[in-house]
Amino acid sequence: MIISGTPGTGKTSLCEVLSREDNLEVISVNMLLEDYDLSLGVDDQRGYTIVDTERMIPIVDEIIRDYPDKTVIFEGHIAQDYPHADKVIVLRCNPEVLIKRLEKRNWSESKIMENVSAEVLGVCAGECYESYGDLVHEVTTDDKSPEELSTIVMDILCDKRECPIGHVDYMDDYIHLL
Repeated sequence: MIISGTPGTGKTSLCEVLSREDNLEVISVNMLLEDYDLSLGVDDQRGYTIVDTERMIPIVDEIIRDYPDKTVIFEGHIAQDYPHADKVIVLRCNPEVLIKRLEKRNWSESKIMENVSAEVLGVCAGECYESYGDLVHEVTTDDKSPEELSTIVMDILCDKRECPIGHVDYMDDYIHLL
């Protein structure tokens, strides 16, 4: 399973809760980036680390093989570049809430607005849908605790709940932020 979303939507907080489940193994793009030296450098304009996704894919495959009796959750805003998932969850967040979360990280105004624009436009959701189609679920995070989100994700994982892509739309209310 992949958990993706714009930075600040709650991926890491959610995965901290999910990692306590006995039948789950959580790995993150950031962990792989550090542990396997997957950096191709830094995007000078945006300040982001460029991840070597071609090298990342076989590493994720190997990690999955190491946990045959567990569901592996791959978390990160570029996790959708991994092509072998059974389910994908995109975390979405109200742009006003997202601004506050990213301000707490002391990010620059331009970096905050770039990520808020991506959220308004549904960039992560669109990229996930392009790769995975109807396997993608969208879950809003702005009014839920990580524990509540964990329950929703476990329900999706066990086919007890569906949150189909397309039901979250911030364009009409937040187009002024673009």
